[in-house]
Amino acid sequence: MASTTKKRNGTLEFMRFVFCMTILFYHIGKYTYGSPSLNKGVFIALFPHGAMGVEFFFLLTGVFLAASLDKQLQRAEKKTNVFADTGKYLWKKYLSVFPQHSVAFAVLFGVMVLIHLDMPNWSAGDRFLTAIPNLLLLQMTGWMGSPLNHIEWYLSAMLIAILIVYFLCHLHFKVVTRYIAPVASVGLLIWMCCEFPSLTGVTRPMVVCPGFSIYKGDIRAIAEILLGTFAYSLGRYGLAPLTDKAGKPVRILLTVLEWVMYVGAVVITLLTLPYGWEYGALAFIFGGVLLSFSGLTCSGSLFDNNVSYFLGKITLPIYLSQLSAIYAVNYYLKDYDNGMKTWAIIVLTVISSAITMFAGDALFGLFAKKRKDSVPKAA
Repeated sequence: MASTTKKRNGTLEFMRFVFCMTILFYHIGKYTYGSPSLNKGVFIALFPHGAMGVEFFFLLTGVFLAASLDKQLQRAEKKTNVFADTGKYLWKKYLSVFPQHSVAFAVLFGVMVLIHLDMPNWSAGDRFLTAIPNLLLLQMTGWMGSPLNHIEWYLSAMLIAILIVYFLCHLHFKVVTRYIAPVASVGLLIWMCCEFPSLTGVTRPMVVCPGFSIYKGDIRAIAEILLGTFAYSLGRYGLAPLTDKAGKPVRILLTVLEWVMYVGAVVITLLTLPYGWEYGALAFIFGGVLLSFSGLTCSGSLFDNNVSYFLGKITLPIYLSQLSAIYAVNYYLKDYDNGMKTWAIIVLTVISSAITMFAGDALFGLFAKKRKDSVPKAA
């Protein structure tokens, strides 16, 4: 059970990087090569379903949310305030992503200004004002504006879903994570499946009742973060207690199954399969995350190392920085072949990711220092 309670899980950190790469190459394919057709047979393409990497991030968010809340509730000596605790956790998550997000936002804004420098009808001031919801990560609340870094919808939807899911789990942790979460998440996924052929998609409206609708991306986040809380409960209290009883053959078998799940999900992202297969990929991802978290597989001994932890750490900067590289290369190197542009995008993504990570960490450290200095010292 040790691997379920460690602060970091090397296998999940490594897979975080893998699925970030599927998203990166999905966007390279979309903006550089053009999206491949899904109606001309099944063949390998440049991650036509690579956006599915977001599903892994949402599931992982749910696992970590449930783990954090479970630990807090177990050590609380008396009943805590659900509203205050939810606000604190949401604020903590907001602060954990905002410094790097703000740096990546500034870099992308600079790139957009340079690209549109000679366009008379393009105003940097107007573009900035319309992108304020994006800057504040509020675009998925309905105050959409004109998103600058549109792939950051994921962070906005994640924060909205955290607000809802954390509050529900805090009300009755066991009931919600073990019983309500799986039923609610499957129900929401079935609803999406009936409304749209694709699991992916962000701003398509889903009508809740006459006169009220919600973005598909928000429903997607809520459903999958709920599913992540169920994965935590099932792994922590269902599978993890079997760790000491499982023999080596069982561990090997479960390790094989774990990687069949992950490889199956990645293969689906690579093939021009119909959109309905994305729901199958989500099932594979859920199975892989559950087994990785349970501590019943042998993967921990291979991936619990500093390399895996570092790959997990650079995932967010890469995710936030990719559009700066893609837009710059496709504008300034538009006359070059796609292979050259792909390599240039990778190199610029590495550079912009490094800027985002180091500058963002510096901003976070500065903010943390100011908060610490503002706390009165005990007499």
